[in-house]
Amino acid sequence: MFDEFGKEDDSWRPEIPKYRKVLKKAFSVFFVCFVFGLIALMLVRLISSKPPASMKKMLFNEITENGYKTYGEDFEVQHIFASESFNNDNRAEDSMFSVSTITYAPQIKQLQVTVRYNNRVLKYLEKDYPDASEKTDEYYVFALADNFGAKYTSYTYTKASKTGYTYRHLIFENVSITDVSEIKLHVYYSGETNKEVPRHTITVFRYDFAVGNYDYGEPPDKKPEFFKYAP
Repeated sequence: MFDEFGKEDDSWRPEIPKYRKVLKKAFSVFFVCFVFGLIALMLVRLISSKPPASMKKMLFNEITENGYKTYGEDFEVQHIFASESFNNDNRAEDSMFSVSTITYAPQIKQLQVTVRYNNRVLKYLEKDYPDASEKTDEYYVFALADNFGAKYTSYTYTKASKTGYTYRHLIFENVSITDVSEIKLHVYYSGETNKEVPRHTITVFRYDFAVGNYDYGEPPDKKPEFFKYAP
């Protein structure tokens, strides 16, 4: 309908029912809450998936400190940027393991790596080992293996956990990477007596991985609690 000036006159239209106004407003509020809730969930997951501060840096154990004191300003530490930080096998449980903060001190032949696993992986572990749920110590033990067959099974480590994730910072000694093209971290169930075949395998070094200088600072006054594993 048009008025006397030829413009459309909406006054003749019936008023929108009140329930439709309420539904429209409720939908708008719900949509806004949903969007902000989704963003908040993503931020929480992003923050919770980041390692604790203690797992983000190289650690100084006794051997590291001796190397620092021996070489002084010439003490060298390399930061290995692993482009395959996640286990790439096809099983769902394999994607729950990853590594980060990989450092190597060539003068003392020390390799450090932080390994993280999602605690949901324990459900898969208990399918193969029902007694795993009764364990009171470490669920997993680790080893390094290079392409020449050299294997490093003893290490010291620190512990941490954060929002559904378990972290272990591992320190391996006497690790040589001279002419080595690849080093993998093998993950074993600690209750398995025959540790020939690892449950999970993650690449921590490869000849084509980028390597940079690592700023290690000075040894801290307060030392973390170190644990040892030797098979």
